[in-house]
Amino acid sequence: MPSPTVVDVWHLSLADLSGTATQLMTCLSDPEKQRAARFVLEQDRSRFIVCRALLRGVLAQTLSLSPETIHFEYGKKGKPNLHNNPLFFNLSHSNDQACIVTCRDTAVGVDVERIRPPTRHSWVDLAQRFFSHAEIVELNALPSPQQSDAFFACWTRKEAYLKLHGLGLALPLNQFSVSVSPATPARLRATEWNPEDVNKTSLHDLTAPAQYRACLAIASTAPVALNTISIDALEPLPFFKAV
Repeated sequence: MPSPTVVDVWHLSLADLSGTATQLMTCLSDPEKQRAARFVLEQDRSRFIVCRALLRGVLAQTLSLSPETIHFEYGKKGKPNLHNNPLFFNLSHSNDQACIVTCRDTAVGVDVERIRPPTRHSWVDLAQRFFSHAEIVELNALPSPQQSDAFFACWTRKEAYLKLHGLGLALPLNQFSVSVSPATPARLRATEWNPEDVNKTSLHDLTAPAQYRACLAIASTAPVALNTISIDALEPLPFFKAV
């Protein structure tokens, strides 16, 4: 058996960390501070600052650096990476939860979503607009009470795969298929965009708080060892002791 690929998974409670934004602002770059200033709502500004600062902190701790010295570069679709450093990472946030993943071995993508009731359209209606035919069939076959959870299981699996490749929504969601049911393991089943990915990529559902779904995509089919860390305060974080 190949050695497992180690992935660190950091779960952030943004509600508990909201009061730290002013303190954390000091480690952001000037462009990040300018971006933070453009948010109209204070809550959105606070979440952005906390997410970016803790991303810097997690990377800094992993690389034995200080948070403010982290230098990001960006791919064509905006996915950040580290200048002259092979550490792979990704960040996702939704409402009061965020997730950071890091890996020294291969590319990763992550998505977290809050499970919420539909508004104007049912989740099946939205799936018919965006999902692949196979995913729509699987979602429709589930009992109605299970469809909301299944929709978000599917959505996070698809978004994690897109973020693995730094594609954003440049690749239409109906051009690849993942498993849909929350009761079945996360899996990339087919992709017209890059058929070989089916044999090179694995998806892993992550633990998440109630009313949230989260998924990891990784450019490897080797076993994965997840180190999960939950953060709801700055005190236990040595990389911010001097902030």
